[in-house]
Amino acid sequence: MNSINLCEMYRHRINKKLLKMIRKLPFQNSVLLESIKYSIVSGGKRIRPCLIYVFGTMFKVNIITLDSISLAVECIHLYSLIHDDLPCMDNDDFRRGKLTCHKRYGEDVSLIAGDAFQSLSFNILSSRSMPGVSYYKRLKMISELSNSIGFSGMCMGQVLDLRAGKSTNKLEKINLYKTAFLIRSSVRLAYLSSKYFSKTTLSTLDRFSIAIGLAFQIQDDIIDFKSDVKKFKKSNSRIYTYPFKFGLDQSYEKIKKLYQEAFFALRDLKKKFNISTLEILIKFIINTI
Repeated sequence: MNSINLCEMYRHRINKKLLKMIRKLPFQNSVLLESIKYSIVSGGKRIRPCLIYVFGTMFKVNIITLDSISLAVECIHLYSLIHDDLPCMDNDDFRRGKLTCHKRYGEDVSLIAGDAFQSLSFNILSSRSMPGVSYYKRLKMISELSNSIGFSGMCMGQVLDLRAGKSTNKLEKINLYKTAFLIRSSVRLAYLSSKYFSKTTLSTLDRFSIAIGLAFQIQDDIIDFKSDVKKFKKSNSRIYTYPFKFGLDQSYEKIKKLYQEAFFALRDLKKKFNISTLEILIKFIINTI
């Protein structure tokens, strides 16, 4: 299977699972559910679920368990995007060429939609079917995910972004807390749901996912940097990203170095696991630069 087919397969799977789950919720005719559905169908690479499925398969985790983990993580990601676009945050009018949630449904509904996605995530981890995963492991997974998005994770990254200075160190911290930690958590959740556990392996997974997460954020920032609509839309807003600070050439060079770090980590994983499918996924991510 080539990289495009692999990612499309998992993207299609998680999109289908997301919509099926949402259709089972109450108040289907409410504006809240409408805004939630809108956010789901507005597109997205679904990189985090792809990583979960690929790593989980590598660790021999049941596919139903991986569905639950992927749903939980993607709900967190959707919540973060809705809130990130709000006027009090990045004040974005468009995402992936479509109106942002608050431009379509209002700031009030969008704020609640984000909250609903976040609470739904933890409901999934605590109650949805996960064959082979004990309650103790569920608690570990809930702790891991909540830590990655809270005070010492995404929330702190957002505050750093809102109060961004002009140092390179501050910019790297923003990317680490806002983006890389959730990608690291995605990989960790797949591992925590398996029968394996090794501090050495977990450290290797962290090295890999942090490098991929940082590279992925710069990659996304380059797309925004190249977008005339984005630049026009944000002309009166603060812009503090790697390409705006260092330019495209240095940004591409930084991405290459980060992917090299990720591949060094893969070499260590290769000693214990079959990483052929993972290598296919990473090549796909790299080729989107």
